[in-house]
Order: sequence, then structure tokens, then C-alpha cells
Amino acid sequence: MNNRENAPLSARDDRRLFVLSTLATGVFVLLALRLFFLQVVRGPEFSRRAERNSTQLLPFLAPRGLIYAQTDGKDDALLDNAPRFSLFYARGGDTVFTPEAVLAELVRRLPDQRTALQRKMAEAQRTGKMTRLLANIPRESALAIMERRAFLPGVNVLAEPQRRTRYGSLAAHLLGYVSEVDDNDLKRDRDRWRSGQFIGRGGVEKVYDDLLRGTDGGLQFVTDAAGRHIQVLGRLSSVPGADLHLTLDRRLQQVAEAGLDASPSGRGAAVVLDPRTGAVLTLASRPGFDPSESLARHVIDPRQPFFNRALQGVYPPGSVFKIITALTGLNDARWDTHRTFYCNGVYLLPITGGVREFKCWNKHHRQDFWGAVAWSCNIYFYNIGLTAGPEALASRAKAFGFGEKTGIDLPSESSGLMPDREWKKRARREGWFDGDTLNTAIGQGFVLSTPLQAAVFVAAVANGGTVWKPYLVREARATTGQTLWRGKSEIRRTVELNNATWGTLHRAMGNVVSQGSGRVIYRPDLDLGAKTGTAQNPHGEDHAWFAAYAGPKGQPAEIAVLVFVENGGHGSAAAGPIAKRIIDTAFPPGRV
Repeated sequence: MNNRENAPLSARDDRRLFVLSTLATGVFVLLALRLFFLQVVRGPEFSRRAERNSTQLLPFLAPRGLIYAQTDGKDDALLDNAPRFSLFYARGGDTVFTPEAVLAELVRRLPDQRTALQRKMAEAQRTGKMTRLLANIPRESALAIMERRAFLPGVNVLAEPQRRTRYGSLAAHLLGYVSEVDDNDLKRDRDRWRSGQFIGRGGVEKVYDDLLRGTDGGLQFVTDAAGRHIQVLGRLSSVPGADLHLTLDRRLQQVAEAGLDASPSGRGAAVVLDPRTGAVLTLASRPGFDPSESLARHVIDPRQPFFNRALQGVYPPGSVFKIITALTGLNDARWDTHRTFYCNGVYLLPITGGVREFKCWNKHHRQDFWGAVAWSCNIYFYNIGLTAGPEALASRAKAFGFGEKTGIDLPSESSGLMPDREWKKRARREGWFDGDTLNTAIGQGFVLSTPLQAAVFVAAVANGGTVWKPYLVREARATTGQTLWRGKSEIRRTVELNNATWGTLHRAMGNVVSQGSGRVIYRPDLDLGAKTGTAQNPHGEDHAWFAAYAGPKGQPAEIAVLVFVENGGHGSAAAGPIAKRIIDTAFPPGRV
């Protein structure tokens, strides 16, 4: 009988058992440490990764608020939203329909988007997140892809809101435009923005972006290994942005833009304000652009359609500035309306070693204050300027807002320039000469104004000295009807002059219409005042200006109008007819 099985272990066997036991214990310890590392140390990370891989968020973009103008006292939408189809993808674990197979199918449906699809599909696979592959795909392609959903695991087609203009390029500069957030936006504020969202880039779209944008929603769901939706975890509806109700009059805006389009150069600006409140009724700049179309082609357009000539462009105001000079003279005890000067077409200014000629546009012969304003005689205003002095001219002009921004609720406004002795010493490092005073007195030389500044000035003249801060937005209203924000009239300052001075100026500007250079707007049923302007331009044709105010007989003026035609020539010929059409639209003949 073999008793080896019951024999005691030899020393050699003991050593083998010890080694095996030690190895087993070591393996056990290593496994335990690994398990501890995976479960305790990296457990939260793996948990988050697992959740991220199994749950996805399909974002619902909030519709931007609508923007309304006024037409016959009723709201008229200028901007609303239309649906666009966007393509989303989140990678699943399907082994039959691989990402490569999905990409091939999508490229077959959208061959022009091969490169974009490849790039975004790679991003989706790298991040494991729901990714917007394409936005604004054709409707037919969207429907075809939806029909093939069974063969496109992880693919979603979603209808999203996209900005739409109701009247093409109408009021484009004041409305602005939107575009999708880019890498710079994401880097600047990643917590605020997400790829695919829209941001206001100009006009009220930019200034009131926080109100217009609303709050996005989304659908959170669980996907299986094939990328199929197996459970909805939550759905959050988007909240539309607030609607903006503007002070803008749509008909006046259309008339102004049509007039500028038909002007000699097709370039210019027109502003209409309510002189009783500062509300902006029209703010036109041409040429324009359609915010809902591709904007890239406009960037290289030499006509600069993105440039808002109404508040960014600065130009010599020309004879419109003579109203400032006239007020300066009327407020000077050394001056009266009966004082006369002879105009033979040139003013001879004595200078060291001779004389310098300053010309008038015509030979007006002997002129008093009334004739000088009516016919815009340079010689008369040269004499007022020299008598009053440059400080008086600059002080009066600055009181009406020349040389400073108006404060309108739009971006990128220019401040213009109202020169004086200190400015020239600082900017040009030279002294002020009498010739500078002569140029300033007729709105030439260093004086620069935006059309909007000139309109604010004309409104202040019309109402007797109240300088308003112009505003565009009447109120912001939630979709529930609740008013979230309300615009209000704001007085920047009041120019104090006695009633007799205002009466004299209004009578003189009335004469411009009844017997002078502004007769193009004459109507016997309205109280009208105007001043034409032709500003010399060293870079080409002269600029044309026409400033006016109008209201029913015996009542305060209801509109102040400023029309500027770039390189338009004479103000009465180029800008005057546009002002007439604006006034006739505001006060239809026979209905006042």
C-alpha cells in the first residue's frame, strides 16, 4: 500500500507552498489596491464619464424677441423668426451602422457639406457629446434624413428659429443683425455661450441682446449602445425673448430710404425726430443691406453698406450751421436784424502781406438778417462770426450738442467735432486765425457733425431750446404681455433764450420755406421752418443738407427732419425733395 499521500511534507514542499501562498497573497493585494483605485479614487470620474456617455442633451434654441415699428399707430413687425433645420449627432455603440457608415449616408444626402460633416463628426466622436453638425440645411434634405433615421443611429434633425426680416433692407442699420457665436465668443465667456446660439452684432440687436435672446431649453435623454433613445430624463421648454416696440414709423422710414436710393449718389442719411419727446421716427442710412441674407459679399463693397452714415459718418454741416451763427448774433447786443452788408460774392480778409478771399455761392447784393437766412448768404454770416468771435460760436454750438455723442441707444456713435482755440492748439499745435472763424461761421473748416447730431439740433430749434437724448425703443414686452422695460424721454439740457429771439429765428426759417432756398417743401396748411446747406467737400462733389421742422398750423412742430445726401451737390436740389416726401407722408395733403 502506498502511504505517500499521508506522509508529512518535506522541507522542499514547505518552501513551494510558502512561495505559492506569497504569490497568491500578493496578487490579491494588487487586485484589492486596483479595485480601491478604480472605485474610490477614480470612481466619481468614471461615474461622470458613464453618465456623459449614456445621456445626451438636444438643445432647444429660444426664439429671439420680435422687433416692431409703428404703422398708422399699430405694431408692425420688422424682424421675426422663421424655422431652419439643423442636424445633430451623438455617437452610439452600434456595430452595424458605424460612424463611418453614418457619415457616408449624410454625405450622400448633403454632398456639398462633406468637409464640414467630416470635421463635426470627428468632433462628436472625440467628445462623445451631442454635436450640431450643420445648421440651416435644405428642407428636402432634412425630410430625407428623417425618413432614414433607422439607418442613422445618433442622428437628430431639429427645427430651430432663425432671424427673418419682413421688409428686406429696411432700417437695417438701426436693427443690426445676428450671427452664431464664434470661437472668440466662446473663449470670452464659455459659461454664457454655447455653439449654435445667436448673438446680436449691431444695432438694437446688439444693445438689447440680453432682452431679445430669451432662455434656451432642451431634451435630456438616455441612449442605448446603438444610439437609440430609450428614456427621456427631462424636457425643458425654451422661453422666447422679449419683444421690442420701437418709436420708428415704418412708412416714414420707407419713404426716407427710397428717397436716398434715388438721390444723385445713392448714399446718405435721413433722421426724423419728434421734437416734443426726442423719439426717433426715422433713422435711415443708404446704401443698406438685408440682415437675413449672407453678409460676406457686402464687406468688400466700396459703397460701405455696413457704415451707418446717420450716426457714424461725420461731415461739415455747411449752411445748416448758420442757424447756430444766427442765434449767436441774435443773442449779441451789438447785433440786430436790420443791420445790412453788401454781398458781391467775396469777402476779403486782411492777412499779413495781403488779403485772403472767402467766397459766397452767389452775389446777393445788400442783405439784412432776413434775406441772409432766406438765401444763405455767406458774407452776412462771416460778419456775424467775426463780431461774435469763435468762443461764442463754439459755446452756442456745444450747448445744442455739437461735438458730443447724442446718447442714442445704438452702438458706434461718433461725437463729431466742434473746434475752438484750445482744440486747435492741442490738435494742430498752432493758433486760431480769423479765417478759422469765418469757416466755422458757415459750418466749414474743422466743424464736423453726424446727421443725427444735426437732427437733434433742429429738433431743439423747433421746440424752443430743449435738447433731447434721442431714443428708439419704446418698450420691451414679454410674450405674456408684461412690460419688462420702458423707454423714456430724457432732456440733456435746455438752451435758455428769450421768446423774442426764438420768434425771430422761427420767422427767419419760415422765410426760407416761403421765399428762400427751401421753397420745395412749402405748404400753406403747415407751419414750416427750414435751412438748406451745401457743404464743400475736398474729396469730391459737395454734400447736400436739408433741415426742417413741421406741424399743423398754430400748433407745436411734430417732426424735425434732417436729410443728408453724400456728394449730392446743392441741398435744396438733392436733399430737399426727400424732405418734402417725408413731410407729405407725415402730414398727407388734405388731411391735416
